[in-house]
Amino acid sequence: MAIAFVPGAAVAWASRARGFALVAIAPAISVTIIAISAIAAPLLGIGWSLIPVVGFTVLMTLIAYMVSSLLSRRAPDLNERIMPHRAWANTVAQVGAVVLAATLIGRRLVAALGEPESFSQTFDNVFHLNAIRYIEDTGSASSLTLNSMTGAGAGFYPAAWHDVVALVVSSTGASLPASVNVVNIVVASLVWPLGCIYLAHTVLGNRRAVSLVAGVLAAAFGAFPMSLLDFGVLYPNFLGNALLPIVLALSLQALGLSRQPSHFRTLDLLLLLAVLPGITLAHPSSTMALFALMVPALLYVWGRATLGIAGRQARRRWLALGAMAAILIAGSVVFFLLWKNVRPSAEAAFWPPVETTGRAIGEVISSSGIGRSVAWAVMVFAVLGLFRMILERNQLWVVGVYGVGAALFVVVASFPAGDLRTLVTGVWYNDPPRLAALLPLVTLPLATRGALELWDRWLLPWISRGIESIDRSSDVEGAGHPVRTASAALLRRNGLCLLATGALIGVLVVSTQGANVQEAQKSMADSYRLSENSGLISTDELALIQRLPDKVPEDATMIGNPWNGSSLAYALADRKVLQLHILSAVPEGAAGIINGLDAATTGPAICASVEQLQVQYVLDFGHREVQGRDHGYRGLDDLVASGMATLEDSQGEAKLYKIDSCGQ
Repeated sequence: MAIAFVPGAAVAWASRARGFALVAIAPAISVTIIAISAIAAPLLGIGWSLIPVVGFTVLMTLIAYMVSSLLSRRAPDLNERIMPHRAWANTVAQVGAVVLAATLIGRRLVAALGEPESFSQTFDNVFHLNAIRYIEDTGSASSLTLNSMTGAGAGFYPAAWHDVVALVVSSTGASLPASVNVVNIVVASLVWPLGCIYLAHTVLGNRRAVSLVAGVLAAAFGAFPMSLLDFGVLYPNFLGNALLPIVLALSLQALGLSRQPSHFRTLDLLLLLAVLPGITLAHPSSTMALFALMVPALLYVWGRATLGIAGRQARRRWLALGAMAAILIAGSVVFFLLWKNVRPSAEAAFWPPVETTGRAIGEVISSSGIGRSVAWAVMVFAVLGLFRMILERNQLWVVGVYGVGAALFVVVASFPAGDLRTLVTGVWYNDPPRLAALLPLVTLPLATRGALELWDRWLLPWISRGIESIDRSSDVEGAGHPVRTASAALLRRNGLCLLATGALIGVLVVSTQGANVQEAQKSMADSYRLSENSGLISTDELALIQRLPDKVPEDATMIGNPWNGSSLAYALADRKVLQLHILSAVPEGAAGIINGLDAATTGPAICASVEQLQVQYVLDFGHREVQGRDHGYRGLDDLVASGMATLEDSQGEAKLYKIDSCGQ
């Protein structure tokens, strides 16, 4: 929590953010500080640790303080704090909302994980866990160099999530899997709901009911945050999406669309610029999602300004209208260029559609994507909120944001594979679960508005009638003891308000924690469970991995089939494996070992490769692979029978061999 909040909080405080805003904005700024520090550190010859993070935090804090001080001279009311403290009741509601959301989300994550040392038994986790170990070994956490772990050379890879976890590992001494789980719990149960509540404040105002409703609804979706901790696993995308609510809220503030008071929009824009690098280095697709979702708001502001200019009688009206047209054209060109180029290769965007268009639309409305139970309460709130927003007409851009998110999901989930689908959703690898995870973000403001409608129309009138009844009875009773009677009436009033608030929270919690989130929890639990038939590493294989530090020297290199999970020996036992990722490039000469080590006594070239690559051990986990395929590696079979190796250790079908021939 300190790593996630303290650096950003220092900068936010220097920027004169206060109260709830300071806490909500802090993680997004922290990710920027950490990710940029990771890029700068190797350029300065500094190993990855808290030292470059502290240094960059101090630098950004000083810059923020100087800029805010300079701006305060131009806007004296800036000294009153951009986000002033509210009444104590608002603060209590905000704290309560965050605690409630953290409890609802955190308990499900802890239950799904089962054990602190659990790890996802999925394809992508081989890269993620080994990348953290690679950072620890090389001392470099730069997004410009991390991809070299795969043997493919330097290239950009968004490493912010890995940077944060590596800091936790190095600064606490905790195990790598436990550090992963702790980071994910903090991001899911604190960073995400803080952003959701702040976004709700931005759209609907800083009411106590807004805080409480948004806090409960942040934990009401199976599609996020649990889905991206299950599917993939997509940890970088998970971090980027968790930051999206706060970055979206700051974007709306910078445009002047916020319902919260903001004394100086220039500082709002600077805060937005401070968080954009972090979300981009978490995952660029999250930044592209921000740009897409902001299109309705940007068009609304542009249209309002253009209509204002058109209504004037000024002499230079046509010149101003021409400038507005130029802004629209230039913005469209920039957006198109970003949309076309900030995306994975076409070969990587191979995921197919998964359902019909009608079903996809139904899943958007019912918050049930993909293939999960209908979230009935969320659906009712969201539909009611959608109608209220349309009828009120003063925030139609919120409906537009929802429409963009819905359209992206419908296209990726149901449109036929082809150029149109790739143009629209190729940014997200044409991968339906990635865009399903964005639906909670666009649904939450509408659902919050719908729940508030029920609160304002039903619950508040009931409370008002109750207070009137209390006041009437107090007037009758107060003849003899006016002070005592007034105190009793006040207690009854407060008790009635607390009762109503508790009832609202209770109904929201019970109605939103149903099958939809339960199914997400169960699915996540299944992918983190260790058993004798686990998808990536079985109980026998893990037991053997845990003994490797006693069997294999630190400077030794092992070879194995990365598809069967043996590559995780690097992350879990800190012992080098030739291929650190399932999709790693095969080193020159390694193909001969993979396919013919069992016959190396008759193949001098293979022995030469063994010596060149300094391979001393074979970690054999058989041919049961993570995706149920068989990628060969037959040359690693029958090593004892061929006289190439001796069995050093085994656990069930998992075996460790030491190469005896080839001069080893």
